[in-house]
Amino acid sequence: MTSTLRQKLVAALRDAGAPDDEEAGRLADLKEPGSSWINSVLNHGGGKGLDEARLLTRLGETFRTPYEPRLDSSRIDRATLGMFPSRFVFQHHIVPLENNEQTGLTLATYDPFNSAGRQLAAQLAGGKPVRWVLVSRAQLLRAVKTLYGVGAETFDELLKTRGGSIDDLLTDKELVSDINANDPEASVVKFVNQIIREAIAERATDIHVEPLENDLRIRYRIDGILHEAAVPQQLRLLQSSIISRLKVMARMDIAEKRLPQDGRINLSAGTMSIDVRVSTIPTVNGESISLRLLAARDKESFGFEKLDLDDHQTRLVKALLGQPNGIVMVTGPTGSGKSTTLYSFLSSINTVQRRIITIEEPVEYRLPGVSQIDVKPEIGLSFANGLRHILRQDPNVIMVGEIRDGETADIAIRAALTGHLVFSTLHTNDAVGGITRLLDMGIEPFLLSSTVRAFLAQRLVRTVCPYCAAPAEYPAAQLREMNFPADEYGAKFQRGTGCEHCRQTGYQGRMAIHEICVITERLRKLIVAKAGGNVLKAAAAAGGMKTLRHDGWRRVVEGRTTVEEVLRVTQEDESLTETDEASLPG
Repeated sequence: MTSTLRQKLVAALRDAGAPDDEEAGRLADLKEPGSSWINSVLNHGGGKGLDEARLLTRLGETFRTPYEPRLDSSRIDRATLGMFPSRFVFQHHIVPLENNEQTGLTLATYDPFNSAGRQLAAQLAGGKPVRWVLVSRAQLLRAVKTLYGVGAETFDELLKTRGGSIDDLLTDKELVSDINANDPEASVVKFVNQIIREAIAERATDIHVEPLENDLRIRYRIDGILHEAAVPQQLRLLQSSIISRLKVMARMDIAEKRLPQDGRINLSAGTMSIDVRVSTIPTVNGESISLRLLAARDKESFGFEKLDLDDHQTRLVKALLGQPNGIVMVTGPTGSGKSTTLYSFLSSINTVQRRIITIEEPVEYRLPGVSQIDVKPEIGLSFANGLRHILRQDPNVIMVGEIRDGETADIAIRAALTGHLVFSTLHTNDAVGGITRLLDMGIEPFLLSSTVRAFLAQRLVRTVCPYCAAPAEYPAAQLREMNFPADEYGAKFQRGTGCEHCRQTGYQGRMAIHEICVITERLRKLIVAKAGGNVLKAAAAAGGMKTLRHDGWRRVVEGRTTVEEVLRVTQEDESLTETDEASLPG
């Protein structure tokens, strides 16, 4: 590096926010092994207040390359993308933006020092004049992923090793049936690994590989919402290979494609250990496969404070956990965080004086000091059968992963009657719905009313992205229409405007909202009298139960979620009819 260039870099770094000449000089001389200068600077200087946009603007002036503040990947057509192999794009981080007959080819990069990449790009341009622009690293990497798809370079590699064109692969029977699972360099293996790594990096909880009539779609569930993953075109060519590879990893029978299967994969991602639950189902277009990603957690992850209850809810739950016997039910749909709540309950009462046994399908997280049983229906170890044997182990506390049938519910109630504290889950829309669900299973009303202590319903709402949160306002008429208690809470709102950190959604992460229905004496009488769901809910509300939506409003005024998000996950409270009101005991 010449002294003149170094002086220009120091000046650019100072202008971009380096605190003094000494720090700017250190960054100007920075060079990590295997990394370019710009990557080294952004990695080490980004956390110290270095403004990437200002740095690239100054570098652009030095190299006579304009800086573009926004990269709109939606304007790039496929013909332009096809001019450069995806392996070249992924390796050199150079993206073709426009191919104009008059002005030539416009290329974007964030590294003006990549001379090797520039020379190769000039060769690939085939003599066309080349115009360069600089864009931010985050925008360019996001564009590469969106335009070429996750694992596109591996897809190109597979085409290259097989030879021929994409059309030739349509009849390549070996491609869809021969997978060497023991070869870590196999292209399909690397492609599948890239898909899973991408999902982990995006904080996805699920991966869905879904065959369509003429395509293969891969979607990630992030913060409870499905997002389609950017993948190479004509991925359907690898459909059987990808699904077979996942089945091999999950130790399933790859020859069986007519019946659903379940399996498990244990993965390591750096220092993180991840348990993957795998499920396949046969569809008319081929096997569909879903992966649930469960990151390992330590015991601190399940502290009682992690539930983030308000003072009233905290008092109720602690009183319930202090009971010597009875049943506490956590209700909600699949993926609403019921298991996490139950683990938090168990962690808070897990002492040497208590023997705690759980039976789950599957055991999602390991709790030190707790005996956990994994249900195995194929050998006859069901919830009901396992629960019978648990009672012979003299436990103080029992957790049943889910009550699915009347037999399991009946045994759980018998356990509560004989002096055990039982925790379990139900799939219902709200807390009071747990009462009618158990009655539908054939549980006698007098048994239910005398053993169940409370139902706790919960949902997960997305939280406002902290990087792009901004004040928001709602018309007063709209707030009145949705029964927002503005007088009680005030009206300070937040909303995410969308940024790179949250995939332009305005949300990042999730939190739980709760609804706790304690079985009071009034509710016991109504249960024995077999009152309707609306009457039960009215009695619970009269006894002080706050609904899911009400708890959601509390999170809204704290600036942690939005009105729209609470409305999305909570159902409208049903109003009582005059007949229901009249039937309430005085």
